[in-house]
Amino acid sequence: MDIALEKLKERLSAPRLRMPGTLSTYLETGRRFLAWLGNGPPTESDFRKYFIYRRERGISERTLRKEFFHLKKLALANDWGWTFVPEDTPVSEEEPFAPPLMPETIEMLIKAQHLYLKAERFYLAVSTTWGCRREELARIRKRDYDTESILIRTAKHGPRVRHLIPDVLKPIFEAYHPKEHTPTALSIIFRRICNKAGVKVEKGTSFHGARRSLRTLLEWHLADNRLPLSLVADYQGWSKTTKGIVYGGASMLGIYAHPEVVSLDPFSTDRLIYPIHPFLPWWEEALQDERAMISEKPSESPTPS
Repeated sequence: MDIALEKLKERLSAPRLRMPGTLSTYLETGRRFLAWLGNGPPTESDFRKYFIYRRERGISERTLRKEFFHLKKLALANDWGWTFVPEDTPVSEEEPFAPPLMPETIEMLIKAQHLYLKAERFYLAVSTTWGCRREELARIRKRDYDTESILIRTAKHGPRVRHLIPDVLKPIFEAYHPKEHTPTALSIIFRRICNKAGVKVEKGTSFHGARRSLRTLLEWHLADNRLPLSLVADYQGWSKTTKGIVYGGASMLGIYAHPEVVSLDPFSTDRLIYPIHPFLPWWEEALQDERAMISEKPSESPTPS
C-alpha cells in the first residue's frame, strides 16, 4: 500500500505544492486508513465502515469531516471509486460554534495549575497565551521550541509564527516534552483540566474558547492603548486574506500589509502584546503562589544515625 500513499503524495505535490503540514496530515490519514483496510483496493462499503469505525472510537465530527476530504483525495489519486456526494460530508458542530470561555473561568483554570499533570499545564499555557487551535496544539513537538521561543505551526493556511516564551512560563516548557496527540486527545485533556479545576464543561466548550476570549480581550486592550487591532491577526497567525477582510474590509489589504516595514524585530508583536495580555498576570500570580507554598514547607529533619 506504499504505492497508494506515493500516488497521494504525488497528487498533493504537483502542479501545486501543499504546505508541509498539510501534506503530512493527508498522508497520516491515508496511512491510518490503509492499515485498517488491509490488502486490496477499498470499496464504497469499506469507506462507510471506516467512518463508522472512527466515529465509534470517539472521533469528533469535525475531525471526521477533514478525514472525509483526505480520503477523497486518496481515492482519486489511486483511481478508486468515490461515489459520495457533498451531502454525505460529515457536519462539524464543534469549534465554529464553540462558546468563548469567560475570563473568570480562564482565571480558575490557570490558578488551579498546581493540580495538573505536566502535559495539562503545558497545553493550558500554550492555549491561553497564544490562543492556539487544537490542531496547532497537536502539532507542537519539542524541536519547535528552545529556552527562548516557540514555533506555532498555524492551521487554516495561516503563516507559521515564532513567539517569545514569556519568562513566567519557561519552567512549564522546560518540564514537558510534547508527545504526539490527536485533536480528540486534546479535547480529553481539556476536560481533565476543567474537572480538576472544578469547572463545569458545557457542550461545545474546548481550548478554542480561550482563543475566542483572547481575541476579544486583546482587541479591547489594543484599542485602549491606541494600537492597531490587526495586531491580533499577526499574533494568532491569521492568513493574510482573513486579516484583510476582518480589519480592512478587503482581502487584498491583508496581502499588501507588511509588518516588517515597521520593525525588523521578529518578536515586535509579542513585545507589544505581552504587557497588555489579559491572562499572563494570572499565570504570574499562580506560579508565584506555588513558589511561596513550596518555600513555606518545613524542611525534613535529618534522620538520626
